[in-house]
Amino acid sequence: MFSGCSQSAFDSPQKLYGEDANYYIALRELNNGREKEAMQLLSYCAEKGSYYIARRSAEMLTTLGTLRDKLAASKKLVEKYADDEALLVACQQYELAEEYTKIIMLTETLNMAECDSKLARMRLMALFQRNSSQFDDSAYEWYTSRNITSAMYKLYQDTMTEYGGIEPDKRKIINFRINVYRANYRAAYEHLEEIYAITAPDGTLALTAQIVSDMGKACLYGSENYTRNARLFDEIASREVSDANITYNAWFYAGRLYDRTDSRYATAATRFINALDNAQSNEQHDNALWYLLSASLRTSADNTISILEQYCTTIHNPAYFDDFFELFVPLLLSQARWSVFKNLYETIDGYASDEAVARFAYIYARLVQEGLVQAENPESEIEKAFMRALKSGSSVYYKALACTRLNLSEEETARIIRETDAVQRILPDSDIERLLVGYALFGLPEKIYPEWLALTSEARVPVRLECAVQIADFLNKTATNTDDYYTQSLRIISRAVNSGAVELTEDAIALLYPRNYSNEVETICKKFSLNQEVLYALIRSESFFDHDIVSTAGAVGLTQLMEFTAADIAQRLKRQEFLLHDPETNIEFGAYYLASLIKRFDNSVLTAFFAYNAGPTRARRWLQNFRIEMGRDAMGAYDLFLETIPYSETREYGRKLVSASVLYGNIYFNKSVQTVVKEIINQ
Repeated sequence: MFSGCSQSAFDSPQKLYGEDANYYIALRELNNGREKEAMQLLSYCAEKGSYYIARRSAEMLTTLGTLRDKLAASKKLVEKYADDEALLVACQQYELAEEYTKIIMLTETLNMAECDSKLARMRLMALFQRNSSQFDDSAYEWYTSRNITSAMYKLYQDTMTEYGGIEPDKRKIINFRINVYRANYRAAYEHLEEIYAITAPDGTLALTAQIVSDMGKACLYGSENYTRNARLFDEIASREVSDANITYNAWFYAGRLYDRTDSRYATAATRFINALDNAQSNEQHDNALWYLLSASLRTSADNTISILEQYCTTIHNPAYFDDFFELFVPLLLSQARWSVFKNLYETIDGYASDEAVARFAYIYARLVQEGLVQAENPESEIEKAFMRALKSGSSVYYKALACTRLNLSEEETARIIRETDAVQRILPDSDIERLLVGYALFGLPEKIYPEWLALTSEARVPVRLECAVQIADFLNKTATNTDDYYTQSLRIISRAVNSGAVELTEDAIALLYPRNYSNEVETICKKFSLNQEVLYALIRSESFFDHDIVSTAGAVGLTQLMEFTAADIAQRLKRQEFLLHDPETNIEFGAYYLASLIKRFDNSVLTAFFAYNAGPTRARRWLQNFRIEMGRDAMGAYDLFLETIPYSETREYGRKLVSASVLYGNIYFNKSVQTVVKEIINQ
């Protein structure tokens, strides 16, 4: 009997999987062009296989054979699996066959406000093709009851742009929402008054929470008449409506619009508090509180602290507020509000995320050490704060730094930085794990990542660490320099580890911090006198070992170099031609650039990281500002320097690279955590 992912060897996949093996053999047959043989095996598995293998076999059959075969398989699929997922697969085949009446019959009971968006689009398209009188009302309900999706936009392009049958006011609402979806905010705002009149109490159409939300976006991004527009949402909030989500959205956007003005913080805060009082979900509550806190940042630190003290116990999703705390810390440091860090970390402890609390605790201890904060019992308070910093969830950065400051033993430090918060145990679905591991056992790497994505979405429970290790290890070992398996392996193991419900094994850690392209890294590091752990950390953080990745800004490859930077490096290395998508070239150029930055910044690896991310000029200016703001030379306080950098992206970039360097050095190069921390941060 298969039990999760605990089998010890690849003795005989066919023996291990029994009748289910036919599914994987069928996939091999398809890869070899033998469709008839594959269909026979899949038909058998669809009847005899375990749940997911039987289901995948039935789904695969809807795409094989003649049109009659495909439609017959689709009919069997929806009869056996009475859910939206099966219906979606079947309807895709019916749509290709232009069997619109069949789609209409099968989707008669769909809830258009909640069902799969692609499935809803197919129903509406079928109604449109059959000229059904149901199309107008069903389409309008769909377009006004939920967030606009790509499926909605496709239907709009296919039908609404030329279709003249829908009522004019309904068409105006749909056009308005599509403009907001496409970020055509000015175009949407031009029709705001018209939309407001249509949905007024005496208007022709009912107001919905989604329409209010889009009106808010149009006002925020399509106009600068913030105060006047905010009053419109005050009016909406004062209406008597049956949907409390309308009232919430109205107060929320009134608050955001008042917050856009220079002198209306108090008014904005009142609206956000009203939104909190009308929140219909934990997500709405946290969203309103986040904006209330963020708005308070432009008043005074004391005001923000007061709001935190009042509302932090009501936080539902601690991680949602991490970016707020990320903004708050450098603001406090720039204003020399050093003495508040102790009170803050004690106030938010248990309500904010462990990483946010660890940040405040660590900074407080360091401020005391640097003589910037006076403590009644310095040694005791420093130790207490550093001990709290050790509990920073799955984040390694503050753990590693606090361990170094506490001078813990190598054994204790290694244990702490490998810990995650095992607050709950995953209840595994053995059929899901059986399906995924089967792809590895039968040598089908191309099937693993798409299947894993489909089966471990946010709505589903992730696979256990043991299973993630097995499929990630297979992908990593299968990978070459020309495919995506390195990256897929890393994404799978990262999600398993970040689920917060695992105890890391040595195998998991090795996969989480892999040494892909090891020959190239070793050779190039020797060439430029660069520590291997630092270069591995750079590659992992920049590209997740995706050699072909290109960022939105145009950075290319494993070390994410811009073309103009690479051209300068090529000239210095006397290269006439280069290709940044080539792994070896990219690693060599990135290593050369990082090594040169380390030399330029007095051998400060951390500052070189910042310069790599944001440019040398910015890094130098930030360092100068830090020395002025803290009233001291920055040597020996690079960890505090990180916290003062004005860009949250660069701060987090530094933390990630320090963390990865620590683990690479500790796992592969026999370096203690303390040694790597001191080498990078110059402690």
